[in-house]
Amino acid sequence: MSISRLVGVVGSRSLPVSFAPLVDRVVSSFLDRGYSVASGGAVGADSLALSAVLRSDSASRGFIYSAWSSVSGFPSSVRPDVERFIAAGGQVVWGPASVGSPRHVAVPALLGRNRRLVSACSVVVAFLHGPSRGSLYTIRHAVSRGISVVVFLCGGGVSLPDELIPKCRVFHRQEVI
Repeated sequence: MSISRLVGVVGSRSLPVSFAPLVDRVVSSFLDRGYSVASGGAVGADSLALSAVLRSDSASRGFIYSAWSSVSGFPSSVRPDVERFIAAGGQVVWGPASVGSPRHVAVPALLGRNRRLVSACSVVVAFLHGPSRGSLYTIRHAVSRGISVVVFLCGGGVSLPDELIPKCRVFHRQEVI
């Protein structure tokens, strides 16, 4: 699935809820410009993006790229929003992992979810806080595909690897709060 005006909103699972207003502004800005919004359905940045889509009554313009084969695979704190999203017309691109999948199945499913999300997007926006190997993997994949990447460095000791800095539009914590 490739949508010409799809923004992927991804990031750290540890992103504090205090960044919800920033995520809301970014999601609203893209929706206002005609984009649809995709995310991965994890806690942190993904769930803040999902909440922003739901608050804007734009679920029909949203996509969740899931590593899981059913709603029960999502973290319990995210499941109610995923169910509301689906009921409101949001689309889920299901993955291969089932609940309780061993690590050697779950990790490739999560990385595959990230690759599928990036491949469908024309822009990726990442909210980083603290260490986030999965988010950095996603950013690298987007950069390797020539997709525009915007990164918000939101604290927690996060930094962007030197090789990615010239390839991304980067905002630092003091610029975003």
